[in-house]
Amino acid sequence: MGLNTNILKLASRLIRTHFPLWLTQAVKFGSVGVLNTVVDAVLYFVLTRWLGFSAFKILAKGISYGVGVLNSFYWNKSWTFQSKTETWAILVPFVLSNLVALIINGGAMHLCLNVKKLHEVQSLELATGTALVWNFTVSKFLIFKS
Repeated sequence: MGLNTNILKLASRLIRTHFPLWLTQAVKFGSVGVLNTVVDAVLYFVLTRWLGFSAFKILAKGISYGVGVLNSFYWNKSWTFQSKTETWAILVPFVLSNLVALIINGGAMHLCLNVKKLHEVQSLELATGTALVWNFTVSKFLIFKS
Protein backbone atom coordinates (compact mmCIF):
# COMPACT_ATOMS: atom_id res chain seq x y z
CA MET A 1 0.00 0.00 0.00
CA GLY A 2 2.84 2.41 0.81
CA LEU A 3 4.47 1.65 -2.54
CA ASN A 4 1.26 2.56 -4.42
CA THR A 5 1.00 5.86 -2.54
CA ASN A 6 4.63 6.69 -3.38
CA ILE A 7 4.07 5.83 -7.04
CA LEU A 8 0.99 8.10 -7.16
CA LYS A 9 2.92 10.94 -5.51
CA LEU A 10 5.80 10.52 -7.99
CA ALA A 11 3.40 10.41 -10.95
CA SER A 12 1.63 13.54 -9.68
CA ARG A 13 4.94 15.38 -9.33
CA LEU A 14 6.02 14.37 -12.85
CA ILE A 15 2.70 15.47 -14.33
CA ARG A 16 2.80 18.83 -12.50
CA THR A 17 6.28 19.61 -13.80
CA HIS A 18 5.57 18.67 -17.42
CA PHE A 19 2.01 19.85 -18.04
CA PRO A 20 0.21 23.14 -17.37
CA LEU A 21 -1.94 23.15 -14.25
CA TRP A 22 -5.20 23.58 -16.17
CA LEU A 23 -4.48 20.46 -18.26
CA THR A 24 -3.69 18.39 -15.18
CA GLN A 25 -6.89 19.62 -13.57
CA ALA A 26 -8.90 18.90 -16.72
CA VAL A 27 -7.63 15.30 -16.82
CA LYS A 28 -8.40 14.85 -13.13
CA PHE A 29 -11.83 16.45 -13.62
CA GLY A 30 -12.57 14.01 -16.46
CA SER A 31 -11.43 11.08 -14.32
CA VAL A 32 -13.76 12.18 -11.54
CA GLY A 33 -16.54 12.42 -14.13
CA VAL A 34 -15.96 8.82 -15.19
CA LEU A 35 -16.05 7.75 -11.54
CA ASN A 36 -19.29 9.70 -11.03
CA THR A 37 -20.87 7.95 -13.99
CA VAL A 38 -19.97 4.57 -12.50
CA VAL A 39 -21.26 5.58 -9.04
CA ASP A 40 -24.50 6.90 -10.57
CA ALA A 41 -25.12 3.79 -12.69
CA VAL A 42 -24.21 1.26 -10.00
CA LEU A 43 -26.33 2.98 -7.34
CA TYR A 44 -29.25 3.28 -9.77
CA PHE A 45 -29.14 -0.45 -10.53
CA VAL A 46 -28.74 -1.35 -6.84
CA LEU A 47 -31.77 0.79 -5.96
CA THR A 48 -33.97 -0.46 -8.80
CA ARG A 49 -32.90 -4.12 -8.90
CA TRP A 50 -32.11 -5.00 -5.29
CA LEU A 51 -33.68 -2.45 -2.95
CA GLY A 52 -37.23 -2.33 -4.26
CA PHE A 53 -37.22 0.98 -6.15
CA SER A 54 -38.27 -0.70 -9.41
CA ALA A 55 -41.58 1.19 -9.39
CA PHE A 56 -39.78 4.45 -8.57
CA LYS A 57 -37.16 4.67 -11.30
CA ILE A 58 -37.22 8.49 -11.49
CA LEU A 59 -36.71 8.77 -7.73
CA ALA A 60 -33.92 6.19 -7.91
CA LYS A 61 -32.26 8.17 -10.71
CA GLY A 62 -32.56 11.39 -8.69
CA ILE A 63 -30.90 9.71 -5.70
CA SER A 64 -28.13 8.14 -7.76
CA TYR A 65 -27.48 11.40 -9.62
CA GLY A 66 -27.38 13.31 -6.32
CA VAL A 67 -24.87 10.87 -4.85
CA GLY A 68 -22.79 11.26 -8.02
CA VAL A 69 -22.80 15.05 -7.57
CA LEU A 70 -21.69 14.71 -3.93
CA ASN A 71 -18.97 12.28 -5.02
CA SER A 72 -17.89 14.81 -7.63
CA PHE A 73 -17.77 17.56 -5.04
CA TYR A 74 -15.59 15.54 -2.69
CA TRP A 75 -13.04 14.44 -5.31
CA ASN A 76 -12.89 17.76 -7.17
CA LYS A 77 -12.47 19.73 -3.93
CA SER A 78 -9.84 17.46 -2.41
CA TRP A 79 -8.01 16.06 -5.46
CA THR A 80 -8.64 17.95 -8.70
CA PHE A 81 -8.48 21.52 -7.40
CA GLN A 82 -7.14 20.87 -3.86
CA SER A 83 -9.35 23.62 -2.50
CA LYS A 84 -8.85 24.79 1.08
CA THR A 85 -12.09 26.80 1.04
CA GLU A 86 -14.59 25.82 3.74
CA THR A 87 -16.83 23.04 2.40
CA TRP A 88 -20.12 24.71 3.31
CA ALA A 89 -19.11 27.92 1.51
CA ILE A 90 -18.83 26.15 -1.86
CA LEU A 91 -21.14 23.13 -1.64
CA VAL A 92 -24.34 25.04 -2.52
CA PRO A 93 -22.78 26.88 -5.51
CA PHE A 94 -21.35 23.53 -6.69
CA VAL A 95 -24.74 21.81 -6.50
CA LEU A 96 -26.42 24.76 -8.26
CA SER A 97 -23.84 24.73 -11.06
CA ASN A 98 -24.46 21.01 -11.50
CA LEU A 99 -28.20 21.63 -11.77
CA VAL A 100 -27.46 24.23 -14.46
CA ALA A 101 -25.25 21.63 -16.17
CA LEU A 102 -28.16 19.19 -16.11
CA ILE A 103 -30.34 21.80 -17.85
CA ILE A 104 -27.56 22.55 -20.36
CA ASN A 105 -27.12 18.84 -21.03
CA GLY A 106 -30.84 18.30 -21.62
CA GLY A 107 -31.15 21.45 -23.72
CA ALA A 108 -28.16 20.52 -25.87
CA MET A 109 -29.55 17.01 -26.31
CA HIS A 110 -32.90 18.44 -27.42
CA LEU A 111 -31.22 20.89 -29.79
CA CYS A 112 -28.99 18.22 -31.35
CA LEU A 113 -31.75 15.61 -31.71
CA ASN A 114 -34.78 17.68 -32.60
CA VAL A 115 -33.42 20.82 -34.26
CA LYS A 116 -30.15 19.71 -35.86
CA LYS A 117 -31.49 16.16 -36.44
CA LEU A 118 -28.19 14.58 -35.42
CA HIS A 119 -27.78 10.88 -34.61
CA GLU A 120 -28.55 9.93 -31.01
CA VAL A 121 -24.96 8.96 -30.13
CA GLN A 122 -23.56 12.13 -31.68
CA SER A 123 -26.19 14.17 -29.82
CA LEU A 124 -25.30 12.46 -26.55
CA GLU A 125 -21.60 13.17 -27.08
CA LEU A 126 -22.20 16.84 -27.87
CA ALA A 127 -24.60 17.31 -24.96
CA THR A 128 -22.22 15.63 -22.52
CA GLY A 129 -19.26 17.60 -23.87
CA THR A 130 -21.13 20.88 -23.54
CA ALA A 131 -22.07 20.16 -19.93
CA LEU A 132 -18.50 19.03 -19.21
CA VAL A 133 -17.04 22.30 -20.48
CA TRP A 134 -19.57 24.25 -18.38
CA ASN A 135 -18.83 22.24 -15.24
CA PHE A 136 -15.04 22.44 -15.59
CA THR A 137 -15.04 26.18 -16.33
CA VAL A 138 -17.37 27.07 -13.46
CA SER A 139 -15.54 24.73 -11.07
CA LYS A 140 -12.08 26.01 -11.95
CA PHE A 141 -12.76 29.73 -12.17
CA LEU A 142 -15.63 30.28 -9.74
CA ILE A 143 -16.19 27.51 -7.22
CA PHE A 144 -12.70 26.12 -6.55
CA LYS A 145 -10.70 29.18 -7.61
CA SER A 146 -7.38 29.54 -5.83
